Amino acid sequence: MAQLADSGIEALGVREVAEDHRCIPESAPSILITRLLIAGGLILVVLPVGVLALPQPEGTLIAVYTLTLLPIAASTKWIHLGLESARPVGFARTLGELIMLLLVVVLVRRNENIGFVPLAQFAGEATLALLLLLLLARRGYVFPVRWNWGHVRPVFRRARPLVIHSLLGLLIFNSDLVFLRIFRDLESVGYYAAGYTLISFLLNLGVAYGTALLPTLTRLGARTSDERSLYHTAQAQVFSAGLPIAVGGAVLALQLMVSVFGEGYVLAATALKILIWSIPIALFRTIAIIALIARNRQDQALRTITSSTVINLVLNLLLIPPIGIVGAAYATLATESLRALLALRFAAREGLPFLPLRRLVPMLVSGTVMGGVLISISPGTLWGAIAVGGISYVAVLGLMGGVVLRKGRLPALRV
Repeated sequence: MAQLADSGIEALGVREVAEDHRCIPESAPSILITRLLIAGGLILVVLPVGVLALPQPEGTLIAVYTLTLLPIAASTKWIHLGLESARPVGFARTLGELIMLLLVVVLVRRNENIGFVPLAQFAGEATLALLLLLLLARRGYVFPVRWNWGHVRPVFRRARPLVIHSLLGLLIFNSDLVFLRIFRDLESVGYYAAGYTLISFLLNLGVAYGTALLPTLTRLGARTSDERSLYHTAQAQVFSAGLPIAVGGAVLALQLMVSVFGEGYVLAATALKILIWSIPIALFRTIAIIALIARNRQDQALRTITSSTVINLVLNLLLIPPIGIVGAAYATLATESLRALLALRFAAREGLPFLPLRRLVPMLVSGTVMGGVLISISPGTLWGAIAVGGISYVAVLGLMGGVVLRKGRLPALRV
């Protein structure tokens, strides 16, 4: 529902603002009001169904959670990012999360207090939305209550493929859990969900990085040398971060699951060893999708996921019944690989080819050395292993010129 309330503006809106800041006073009020109307409509539909038709208390919780759609719709994060001002967004997001956490800690003491959780989330999201509005007001952007559907209708029409893209992405994300529940058992669902926790967190960080990249790619303009250079640098940077995570996660999967979830989740490590390799692949895909949005090719972004969704469902159906969570992990890895290949192909058609492979060599060598060190030394503790792996990776990358030390300043990544 949050994807519907957002209406694709969190991505396309960034591009619109980056392309022309002058659109903000005219378009922003109508966009915000339209999103609030959509959120209100969703609440009116879901709230009575949750309270009257669904099993309790889950139905009421779902109904209360719909209230968070209002501050999500009122968020002006897309305007800040379009203005290439990510720091206020990070500050406001952190404050909102802290308020939500504090309310949960204070109010939720027993099972019967669980109803306060959606209210705490509402308070956190509302704080974020209000603070971002106030920060825009300090910059001179004050939005009157004015709605002109005809003026913003083209924006929502262009954003429609992104809404469908997000919904299909959620289907891919959850389909393996559904198939595991149907063909296996709740225990398999729990193991797989535990293994996927780290993956989803890191992929969300990749999406945040890509969204922050979107306004700059838009501003640089299509088919310019600066645009291509930034695109290639972004690909190299996400690979330099994603590869050591994949290598380290594959080697340390068992230690990681036991340390975080306990001895009972040893079987989840099997899925994690496979799933972890989807991170660098998905990061490549994210950069390509962001580049397509910067080019106003949301249609191609949608095409990358439609066929991938079908393949994902087929693979889950074929692999999960015989081999369980391992089959689900392989289905996810294959799906992410297909999505990345399609996104990279469409970006190349737009004049943004994949970066020269020689730029990946330092990371590949560093990742190989890192894996060898972790396997040969086998540090006793998880944090010790992470430290050894990280130091070995950075050291080799530095020797190959990928990390540059600067006097009195933090090291710089040069990939």
